[in-house]
Amino acid sequence: MALSSMDKLNSIRVLMKEHKIDAYVVPSEDAHASEYLAPCDNRRAYLTGFTGSAGCAVITFDQAWCWTDGRYWLQAEKQLGEGWRLKKSGLPGTPTWSQWLVQSLSSTARIGIDPTLIPYSEAESLMTSLSIDNSSSLRENTQDAGEVIGDRLVSTPNLVDKVWETDTCFPRPAYSSKPIFQLSESFAGEALSSKLARIRDRLKKIGSPGIVVSTLDEAAWVFNLRGSDIPYNPVFFAYALITTEECTLFLNLSSLSDGIRTYLHSNGVAVLNYDRIWTSLQHWQANLVLMGQGKKHRRKEKEHEDVRQKEGRTDTVKATAATDEDKEEKLEKTNKVLIGTKTSWAVVRCLGPKNVLVRRSFIEDFKARKNVVELEGFRRCHIRDGVAVIRYLAWLEQVLKNDEEWSEYDAAQVLEKFRKQGEYFMGLSFETISSTGPNGAIIHYAAPAQGSSIIRQDQMYLCDSGAQYLDGTTDVTRTVHFGQPTLEQKRAFTRVLQGHIGIDTIIFPRGTTGYVLDVLARRPLWSDGLDYRHSTSHGVGSFLNVHEGPQGVGQRPAFNQVALEEGMVISNEPGYYKDGEWGIRIEGLDIIERRETRENFGNKGWLGFERITMVPIQTSLIEVSLLSAEERAWINGYHEDIYSKVFPELKKIGDFCAIAWLDAACKII
Repeated sequence: MALSSMDKLNSIRVLMKEHKIDAYVVPSEDAHASEYLAPCDNRRAYLTGFTGSAGCAVITFDQAWCWTDGRYWLQAEKQLGEGWRLKKSGLPGTPTWSQWLVQSLSSTARIGIDPTLIPYSEAESLMTSLSIDNSSSLRENTQDAGEVIGDRLVSTPNLVDKVWETDTCFPRPAYSSKPIFQLSESFAGEALSSKLARIRDRLKKIGSPGIVVSTLDEAAWVFNLRGSDIPYNPVFFAYALITTEECTLFLNLSSLSDGIRTYLHSNGVAVLNYDRIWTSLQHWQANLVLMGQGKKHRRKEKEHEDVRQKEGRTDTVKATAATDEDKEEKLEKTNKVLIGTKTSWAVVRCLGPKNVLVRRSFIEDFKARKNVVELEGFRRCHIRDGVAVIRYLAWLEQVLKNDEEWSEYDAAQVLEKFRKQGEYFMGLSFETISSTGPNGAIIHYAAPAQGSSIIRQDQMYLCDSGAQYLDGTTDVTRTVHFGQPTLEQKRAFTRVLQGHIGIDTIIFPRGTTGYVLDVLARRPLWSDGLDYRHSTSHGVGSFLNVHEGPQGVGQRPAFNQVALEEGMVISNEPGYYKDGEWGIRIEGLDIIERRETRENFGNKGWLGFERITMVPIQTSLIEVSLLSAEERAWINGYHEDIYSKVFPELKKIGDFCAIAWLDAACKII
């Protein structure tokens, strides 16, 4: 018999009593802070019933709350199981889950969490909010299976896993052991040896002994390897420790072929089994302690020598000596292991908080700026992807005219079939959002295999989809209407389109952040009192995760910390969603490129966007009277570009239905 939502909650509460905690936190992420998860790591979804990719669950003895952002409010309201209530993140007056814990629990309440599932930076922030002594909670240098007690934040075994183990109807899936494969340099554009050299050069400049690589896309990028441990993301479970002299990759050894072992060994990379990371971190910590003691001893000797040499000197000499000490102190502060902001509390417990420096991973920055080979791959794969999406939209329009019934789910399978015919296709980059009518207002809707809605000619249809190719990753959204859209729908669509054009056409100085540009996408909607509850843009990996940091365009403060740089690839996806009725989103991908301007104020250099998505925008949904001459020219120019690149490919295939559809879609307005 399957465990009900209340069965799971009650079992968690029994375990909470055993571990002497008053609240238990269940984040969405896995041990690598992944957004998309392997089935075995879908703990929050298993516990709450809510399957969206973002959120956090908190359980006390009398309450159970699930936080998620505006993309998922409608979905969460439908999916949350008995006993659960929704907290709408981002609404004025709604506390974050950590703020709620501080505000709602007593000053002696103890909060439990699996330390592998919370970034150290978040754990540290929570401890500060709880006014506890960080050292007592982080003093432990072991990563065992048992509970490690701090003052109020408690490291516990994963309680959801313990409950899941008892569920005989829906047992927890096993971790993948599928083969890992090498991505050819002809697609990656840079050899592993070159990447390691760049990383080590940066470490030496910083003064750090090494870096912990804990996010899966960074590991895949560094080693030019790909896997399939997580659906839609060509990554594999791994950690890496990279020092100025050595490199060790921790992963499932059974997934390695002899060829991959030889490849890694030839590049000076040692391989150990995935779970060996914890003992290796402990050994590294012990060495860091010894290094620190040696530095203290040498520093003491230097101080005594300085005292002897300073006797009788002038104040000027003393001031110079003080400056030298400041420099030494500065070097001392940087002589720590680097960990990214997503690295788990469990990793820091092994290394010791005094031995780490938390900062945005410079490897993430390296990965975000694509090389010329990767960028050319993006351009090529988007032409092939455009062919597939155009063939799909032409087919769908035709079958609906023929009064055939197609569900959202079944139609999405046809789109995947078209994509599979493209060269270098490796799979989808996320689950296709095939949504008709009111389902389009659910921003990250997933059509069920059984019982999904029938696509109708008199409703808006929103399709957000993408694919993984060896030479790039795609993500495209088109909203269409196969009948007669209402004036309200056309006006809203046009405002969304104007925001899309506003981002695409901007020229901006180097150093500009996505936080600054976000208003360009929202301004046309704001003029009508409309808006949307998601970011305007995210970074995209090269045959990697479709959502990639650190760059993006949006209202989140984090986007104001990262400048948009040449070579980055980002999405451009404003939208509008009328709850319970329909949704609109227009999305394409852009390459950030250098732009020549008449002047160069402040010698800053200037950047702009190169659009690479090759799918027309439905002109029958546009209220042309709202467009400026420049906006009309943009649409016509974009469609001319699409036609010139996609028509020859459709002609080769001989898909005359798609050619006729493309002819009509690209007519001048």
